[in-house]
Amino acid sequence: MKKTIFSFVLFISSLILAGTPKFPKNIIIMIGDGMGVSQVSVSVLTNPNSSFKRFPVTGFSITCSADKLKTDSAAGGTALACGESTNNGSLGVDKSGKPIQSILDLAKQKKLSTGIVVTSEIINATPAAFLGHTTNRHESELLAQQFTESETDIVIGGGKKYFVPDSLGGKRTDNQNLLAKLVRSGYEIISSYEELVKSNAQKYYALLEPSDLKAANQRSYSLSELTQKALAGLSKNENGFVMMIEGSQIDHGGHENLPDVLISEMNDFEKAVKTALEFAEADKNTLVLVTADHETGGAAITGGKLDGGNMKIDFASKSHTAAMVGVFAFGPSCEMFSGVNENYKIGRKLLMLLNAQHFSNSGE
Repeated sequence: MKKTIFSFVLFISSLILAGTPKFPKNIIIMIGDGMGVSQVSVSVLTNPNSSFKRFPVTGFSITCSADKLKTDSAAGGTALACGESTNNGSLGVDKSGKPIQSILDLAKQKKLSTGIVVTSEIINATPAAFLGHTTNRHESELLAQQFTESETDIVIGGGKKYFVPDSLGGKRTDNQNLLAKLVRSGYEIISSYEELVKSNAQKYYALLEPSDLKAANQRSYSLSELTQKALAGLSKNENGFVMMIEGSQIDHGGHENLPDVLISEMNDFEKAVKTALEFAEADKNTLVLVTADHETGGAAITGGKLDGGNMKIDFASKSHTAAMVGVFAFGPSCEMFSGVNENYKIGRKLLMLLNAQHFSNSGE
């Protein structure tokens, strides 16, 4: 504890001495699952106005977990969410299995609004790293329970089947109806994008599919539109907000070695990045951090037209790789994320910034 307090004081002092004492009121963390440098290159080379070009600060993240050179999404997500390196398969716990605080946990403690927007099941590894605590990423029923206990304000994604018992068409074996529990706690439960658009609720779970959302090129709405809806609600809190947005199915294109899937999912994610940047540019108190949990597929662009047409993408693997991934930052204190950093140090810096903002506002 003393070491943590000392590090925090040293962190604030270094920022002040560097002449950058402004801390973000809001933090938007955007994760492209499986999005390596080649995947970002797809966006940049196929779209001359790609939002990835607009970031003033860029860097790299080393994605290794505590026990493996090649991370999984559980350990990769935990590093970003909690600022700690952990073992593959673990969510929201350190390498000894002890639960640790995520940035969303800390935000709720400081009375900020919190949100998660993903295109996968919400209890999938990356989002679960922000709200779950277990050494086994596959404990879906437990993770759904932990989500409902987290008091997160806005949750958008898939995975409805883990919140209701099999008697109601779900996958729970304990007969709990977690959606009914959420309603009793003041949440609105939303089952379609059309319902989401019409809703004025400030606290809700929008579980739009039983499992993952449909692929980007098969659904009628975009990750950008989901992001806009969440931002409209979260930004009403005068204390600020922290949200995590994931382009979850970029990873699918890598695992399946499908260039068309990779391209369409990257396009969908890039539009959400644009939405977040436009919000931050207007707000001026919002940090946007875009990175990945790992690279998937060993993707390489090996041909195509100069304008990005007929792009040829080859793959070295159908699994994750240990390649570094990009880091893109915009907004207050964005300069902290330049250079080459271990993934858990990126998470640790985000936690420190949130603490620093609260420290600054408290007048201490």
